[in-house]
Amino acid sequence: MSTAEYKPCPVCGEEIRLAARRCRHCGEVFEKLSEDRDEGDATGGVIPYKNPQALMAYYLGLFSLFPCFILGWVALYLGLQGLAAAKKNPRIKGTVHAWIGILVGGFFGLIWTLFTVLALFGSMVA
Repeated sequence: MSTAEYKPCPVCGEEIRLAARRCRHCGEVFEKLSEDRDEGDATGGVIPYKNPQALMAYYLGLFSLFPCFILGWVALYLGLQGLAAAKKNPRIKGTVHAWIGILVGGFFGLIWTLFTVLALFGSMVA
């Protein structure tokens, strides 16, 4: 192997070709820096379409304003998943959407769950 044609993989350290887009040893996928700079985001980075958990958490958090307790809890769960995904790969963004899903979904999930429990308890007592 000539070192001019190969470089070490930044993840596993095995020798890979300079033009490799994926390491054949560990499976890590690489992107070229020039493509990252040239790749435009049509949304201007406002909609985190690369982090679907955060995006779904955001919308479910907003829809949890309606009296359905399950939407809030799902928004809370997906928001936590979205935060973990954004922490693992910061380029996918979506932390604000995830936090909105966590806070709004968690709050209204709790509120609607309490109302449902109180309504069921009230109907049993009456």
